[in-house]
Amino acid sequence: MPPTLPRAWRQILLAVAWFGLACHHDPPPVAPAEPLPAEPEITLTSMDDECNGLMTALERYRECVNHDDDDREGLRNTIEFAEQSFAAGKKATLDAPAQRVIALACHRAEASVRAANERCLAGPKPRVD
Repeated sequence: MPPTLPRAWRQILLAVAWFGLACHHDPPPVAPAEPLPAEPEITLTSMDDECNGLMTALERYRECVNHDDDDREGLRNTIEFAEQSFAAGKKATLDAPAQRVIALACHRAEASVRAANERCLAGPKPRVD
C-alpha cells in the first residue's frame, strides 16, 4: 500500500497551491527602447560607375595573398558571373528607378567586398578542425 498524507496535510497543500495560483500576476510592462535611426542617405553615381566599382573591389579582393585554392576558384567564378550579368544588363534599357536600385545594390556589395578584403589582408583564415 502506498504511503498517503493525512487529510489535513492534503488540504494544506491544496490551499497553498490555490493561493499560489490566485496571487500570480504578470510582471509590469517593459518600456520600449529608443527607435533605431534610419539608414543615412547614400549618394550614388551612375549604375555603370557603381557596378564598375564593385568589379574593381572584386579584383582587389582576388589579389589577397591569404586566400586558399577554394577561395580563389570561388572568386574567379563570382567575377565571371558578375561580368556576364553586367554585360547582359547593358543590353537592356532600364528606367531610372531600376537603375538606382541596381546602383544601390552594387554600392552595398562593394562595401561588403572591401570589408572582406580587409579581413583577408589581416591574415589567413583560422583552421577549423
